[in-house]
Parts: sequence; C-alpha cells; structure tokens
Amino acid sequence: MKIEVIKIDVANQGHITNTYLVYDEVNGKKEGILIDPADDAMAIIDKIKEENVNIKYIVITHAHGDHIGALEELTVYTKAKIIVHRNDKAALLGKEENYCDMLHVEKQDIAEESILQVDDNFSFTVLNMDFEIIHTPGHTSGSICIFEKNNNSLFTGDTIFCDCYGRCDLFSGSFEDMVHSLRKIFSRFDNVVIYPGHDKIVNISSAKKRIRMLVAMKGTIL
Repeated sequence: MKIEVIKIDVANQGHITNTYLVYDEVNGKKEGILIDPADDAMAIIDKIKEENVNIKYIVITHAHGDHIGALEELTVYTKAKIIVHRNDKAALLGKEENYCDMLHVEKQDIAEESILQVDDNFSFTVLNMDFEIIHTPGHTSGSICIFEKNNNSLFTGDTIFCDCYGRCDLFSGSFEDMVHSLRKIFSRFDNVVIYPGHDKIVNISSAKKRIRMLVAMKGTIL
C-alpha cells in the first residue's frame, strides 16, 4: 500500500488540510481511494495522474468545507462513489451547515446518486487493501475514521490529531460524543499510525498522552 499526502492550503488562508491518495498495485494495475479532497482540485488530479491510479472511492471523514472543497470536481473526474456516514450526508449536500461560506470554499453541487451513505463497521476492499469505517462522532455527528487493516493505518479526519482531538463546538458536534469516540479508538488501538485531517502523521501512542491530559483538564478520564 502506498499513501500520498497532498497538503492543501484551503482558500489560500494558511489553513492546511491533508488529502490522502491511498492505493495499491497488483499486476501493474493501480487502484485506490481518495480521502477528503480539499480545496485544490488540480493539485489532487495532478497527483492522481502522476501515480496513474484508478480511484474507486472518495471517502469523506466529515462534511466540513475544508475537507470537501474539491469534491465536486474530483467526483466528475474520477467517476468514483462517495462514501460518507449517513449522519453527515445532509451537510455534504449543503442541506445542513458545512461551513463552506466561513472557510471561503465554493459550495459543492453533489449528485445524491453518487453518494454511498454508510454506518459503523462498513467494510470495503480495493485490491489488497481492506478498509473499515469506524463511526467516531464528536467533531460532527457523522465523523468517521478509516482503518486499513493490512497495513495498520488509521485515517482520523478531525477526530484525532497528533497532539489533540477535534473541536466539538460546531454544528452537530458534541464533547460527550467525542469522549465516547476517543475511548472507542484508544481501547482498540495501541500501536497504529494515524493520518489526521491536519498537521503531522504520528503513532497513536504519542497522541494518546496529550489527548488524555486535555480531556482530564475538563474533568473526564479516558
């Protein structure tokens, strides 16, 4: 499995989002997924062309504007199905708050028939990659992490960063839900590489220490 990190400066505001191109190669055929196509379609398309990857799915960790700013163009370009948790589908379609205006991101016109809404534990494969969707509400009610089992990689969106957890004060966010999600992830994973929606890639063991301290400061123990 190969992971390409495409760092996108959303609306040229210095707000960097990580878009991930994750792919495998079998007998000269490259297939993969795209995670969170942020606000620079050409940069993402150029990387897809450079690696010559057939995109099977576009996976959205949560439907905020800084993670979906190139979704419309990438859906047209790749013809891939969009995977999103059912709780964030309305925001993806612009029917609930997704902060595109606040982030100066163009609102996306997504065809509903291109969306595959999923629930916790949904699994899918691409070549030798085996993915599992883990529902982790807190940042949004439909936030997910994506676990690739064969390479022990966890794409955490804005649920878990290298040294903190995602904010819980936006539309459909909940600190109580976030605590539940952090417990769910922390109890399951001790030694996995996390690929967050922003900032750097780390082993979850280092992130746990800082996050546990931050949550404890709010009177809760993970």
